[in-house]
Amino acid sequence: MSFRREKFVPHGGPDGGDGGRGGDVVLVASARLSTLEAFRDGRAREALPGVKGGGNQKRGASADDLVLTVPVGTVVWDEANADEPLADLTEHGESVIVARGGRGGWGNMRFTSPTRQAPMFAQKGAEPQHRSIRLELKLLADVGLVGLPNAGKSTLLTAWSRARPKIGAYPFTTLEPELGVVPLGYDSFVAADMPGLIEGASRGVGLGHEFLRHIERTRVLVHLLDMSGDAPLEAYAMINNELAEFGHGLAQKPQILALNKVDTPDGEAQIELLREDIERLGVRWFVISAATGQGTRELAQASLEVLRRTQVEDRQVVSNQVPVLTPEPVRRNRFEVETGRDGVVSVDGPTPNWLAQTLNLEQLDPRLEFLARMRRMGIERVLRRHGVATGDMIRVGGVLVRWE
Repeated sequence: MSFRREKFVPHGGPDGGDGGRGGDVVLVASARLSTLEAFRDGRAREALPGVKGGGNQKRGASADDLVLTVPVGTVVWDEANADEPLADLTEHGESVIVARGGRGGWGNMRFTSPTRQAPMFAQKGAEPQHRSIRLELKLLADVGLVGLPNAGKSTLLTAWSRARPKIGAYPFTTLEPELGVVPLGYDSFVAADMPGLIEGASRGVGLGHEFLRHIERTRVLVHLLDMSGDAPLEAYAMINNELAEFGHGLAQKPQILALNKVDTPDGEAQIELLREDIERLGVRWFVISAATGQGTRELAQASLEVLRRTQVEDRQVVSNQVPVLTPEPVRRNRFEVETGRDGVVSVDGPTPNWLAQTLNLEQLDPRLEFLARMRRMGIERVLRRHGVATGDMIRVGGVLVRWE
């Protein structure tokens, strides 16, 4: 609130400027990051408030946005609504506003009128948005290696790439997905060694949910079968059943079957014994030995071929991903009126709420300004239909005010 005080201007009018808008909190995906380590502390991140308005019609500057960088592949969840993610940042440079800054308050110059030439009040800035979010990082890989524990997934990734996952002759050697770049001279792709799945993985058995969520990101699955073990085709059916039970389109992903450990006598014998049954599966299959490298290059070439075909098909389909753009513009003059359980009529809408929360309604002039704006929005007619008379209490934006 300010008035002109200059020499030779004895009756200077109001000249209080508006306050600046507070900064937004923005998440931006970057390919340069690979972890969410910066957010492990769990502390609050806060954008700066806008600058206060000043005399001589000086408008306060709006604050800069607080930009937080996250790795590509980050999924953003609102803790208050766990049904749908706020954003799925899968490309470098994609961004989402997770909390909006408060709107700047108006200076007293804004409230002049023919009947109020010297308003003795100004408006507060609106409260900023507060939100508790959860960040989840999913790996981004082109080809996912799936199969039972000890099927040879880590050995195949080692044969394909320079990745060096832990390899051992016992189940669950791999506890976290491992990534490796598979070079083929003319092209390359990223493969992920997924920890072994077991029966019940779709229900969370054996950290199944932790593993299956990463498979969502892959475009092609290479399904490894240990042909030296008992009943390999039963293992194949069980893994596919778990993928179908988990949902999220895992069962619809293109698969290539890799019959592994052909270098062992049992493995070679099983292939000959089950050849007709394997053919009836209707899946493209390769005989390989991840340990010796036999057939691994041919398998990699086939995986790349299916991958490129899948990418072309995906580009022809409209994306169903979660949108990462800013929310749609708010219709500020929209409002709703309803009667609460306590019998008090409530008005809810962006502009009424903003006015009620930022004007000091205990003072006469701000309250008259508030009521006049409510009438101009057409709220008076709706209140009358709800039985509100002069002197009744109404609730606007959580603030109780007497209707006059």
